[in-house]
Formats: sequence, C-alpha cells, structure tokens
Amino acid sequence: FPAAAPDPARPAGNDGALLRLRSLHGEAGRNLELAQFVARVPAACVVLMLTGALALIWAAAAGGAGLKGGFAWAALVLLGIVAMIRLHIRGFARSLRRTPLAEAGSDLRLLLLFTGAVWGGGAFLIMPDQPAPALVFFFAALPSLGVALTLRDARGFAAFAAPSSALVAGATLLGAWPL
Repeated sequence: FPAAAPDPARPAGNDGALLRLRSLHGEAGRNLELAQFVARVPAACVVLMLTGALALIWAAAAGGAGLKGGFAWAALVLLGIVAMIRLHIRGFARSLRRTPLAEAGSDLRLLLLFTGAVWGGGAFLIMPDQPAPALVFFFAALPSLGVALTLRDARGFAAFAAPSSALVAGATLLGAWPL
C-alpha cells in the first residue's frame, strides 16, 4: 500500500511531538509521586502518635518524662501532626481551591523538618537520666523508620530523621547518659 509508506519529510515534526510526550509523561509521573506522598500523610501521623505515646509511657516507666516536659513535648508533636493533617485536607482531600501538589509537597517536608526537630528535642525533655539503650534506640529510630515506610519519600524521611537524630545524639552527648 503506497499510503502506508512513511513520509520522509515528516519525522522531524514527529520527533518534537515525541519529545514533548516524553516530558509530559515525566511530569505526570512526578505529579503522581507527589499526590501519593501527600495522600500518605494520615498514616504517617498515626505512626507518629503511636510511637509518641509508647515513648512517653516507656520513658515515664523508666523514671523520666515529668508531667511538664511530657506535656510540652506531646503538645508540640501534636501541633506538627495537626499541621500535617491540615495540609493533607487542604492539598489533597478537599476538591475546592486545592493547593498545587509541588507546594503541598514542599510544605509537608517543611512540617516534617519541624516535627523532627520537636521529636529530637523531646530527648532533652522526657528521657530519664540513665535510659536503657533500647529506649534510646526506640526513641531515635522507630519514628524515623515509621515515617520512611509510610511516606516512601527520601526527602521527607531526611527532613524528619536528620533533626530528630541529631538532637537525640546531642542529648546523648550533653547529658549524663552512659551510652
């Protein structure tokens, strides 16, 4: 069939369309990843609340976590969780006037940075003077692992884990911990 033969003059125009299609495909993939990142916020918040409650219970049983320090730490962690849930509702769950996904993703990473700093600062507030190594490991590693597994975002994980780990390490070095 002569009509089915390719036209030698057309490939140059088709290459531009194929390149544009490839870039649109990449953009759609990035948008899907951001939408999934923002959609996983409630699960990450549940993980943070559960690990926070366990950390408070364990630290109180070990002789730390006074009422003032425990309340202040829990209130600040809950403030970060409420901000993340608000961002989720504003950027993902509500259909009217949605926040753009790129902005919601960067705001979520900023909130994870704040919450990680608050989490790590809790080592100064609620840990006992001589904590068990398992409690320190639990306090430093379990929430970061939970955030990593639920959000599945490397930059979000780093935003939470870096300040929380650094502050727990700082509390270890500055305190009278035997570790």
